[in-house]
Order: sequence, then structure tokens, then C-alpha cells
Amino acid sequence: MASLTYDSISLRGAGVVTVVQHKKGHRFTLDSLLLADFCRVKPRDRVLEPGAGTGVISILLARKFAKARFVADEVEPSSYGLLRHNIERNGLLDRIAPVDRDVKYLGRSIVPEPFDAIVVNPPYVRSGTGRTSPSPERQAARQDLSASLHIWLNLQTLLKNKGRFFIVFHAGRLAELVALMRMRKIEPKRMRLVHPRADKPASLVLIEAVKSAGIGLDVLPPLVVHEADGRYTEEMRRIYGLP
Repeated sequence: MASLTYDSISLRGAGVVTVVQHKKGHRFTLDSLLLADFCRVKPRDRVLEPGAGTGVISILLARKFAKARFVADEVEPSSYGLLRHNIERNGLLDRIAPVDRDVKYLGRSIVPEPFDAIVVNPPYVRSGTGRTSPSPERQAARQDLSASLHIWLNLQTLLKNKGRFFIVFHAGRLAELVALMRMRKIEPKRMRLVHPRADKPASLVLIEAVKSAGIGLDVLPPLVVHEADGRYTEEMRRIYGLP
């Protein structure tokens, strides 16, 4: 158990949850929490999270949207074990179904009933570029070694017509992301750029797209994470539920 950590996370609307993670493997980061805060889930929605890792996004969303149901998919065996543990630990086995399918074949192996929403936090870095990590789990989460962006966006086939597709991604690949979305008839409808500081370029982009929707995009005010002195901004403190 020394290789694991027990981490409490607070998110507005969700309260506090506890997640067990690998100390040196794949761990959730700020992008997961921002995506969970950005998502809008309707009562009785059926939601898919592919590449769920240890389950933090699905767990937070299940706490935030009490009538929705979730399928959390993670193929990596050790992360899948922690996913199941974390769902049970937070008392959500009746609302989050863990599955261990390869994202490339998810459409063939999952229950054929379409989803109302899909929530995706895919790897940002193209395979073969950027820094490498000694941890296979962390490297897989960072680089698209097993599934390119195309594969993640192809999951839109599992959505109902007018279903929503939520994604957090690297802001530097925004043009590529939007182009690939529109090729698949998932139209970006709501977008927010995330800046580490007010004077820094955006590092992340949050997008809500809708399957088979018309053209029209709401660009929300930018989200700034840190003040100049390194403290969280007032909005970030609200997101974290901090006083």
C-alpha cells in the first residue's frame, strides 16, 4: 500500500470525494477537475467516460448530478482495479458501472444503447513527441500511444442524436481538434480557454460539442488559474469549493 496515495478532492456542487491513486503512476491533474466542473449533465442522463483512469471525473459528476448514470471505462489493469475500488469507496456502485474495454473497440463491446453524453480527457501529446515518462501508465495518459485523437472522437457514434461530447485538450491543438470534430458531425457549441496566468497563453481548452447540431459557438470568458503571486484566482477557489 506504500505505492498508493489517498487524496481528497473538493469540487463545487460535488462536495468532497476520496480517490486512491498510484504514487508514481497515472494521477489525475487539474484538467480532470476543470472538465468535471465544465460538464453539464441532465437528470437521468446516461454518460460514458472512456479512459477513466482511477475514476475521479465520473465520481465527481455522479456526486454533482445525483440522478445520472455513468459507465467508466479503463483498460489498464492496475488503474481499472483502483477505478472499481474508488467507485465502491465513494458509495457509487449503483450509479457508476466500471468496464475494462480498449477504447479502440469500445463501440463493439459495450451495451448498444446510445449515450446522452460522453466525457473525454484524452492524451494531449502525439506519439513520439515530447518528454517520456518512466511510468507506463503515466506515459499512456500523456501520449496517444494506444489511441489517437481520431479514435477518441470516433466515439461520437455511441451518442444519441443531439448528444453532448465534452472534452479537455491542449489549447495548441485547438484548430486540429475543431476540424476533426466537424468532420464527424459533432459541432462545438460551447468553449472555454484556460490560462495558467492572465499574462500567459492558454494551455487548455474545454469544449462542449453536440452531435448533428447547427453552427453556432458560445466562447465563454477565459478561466485564469493563478494570480501573479501564484495563488489560485477567486474563480479557481470557487471551483475547488475553498473559502
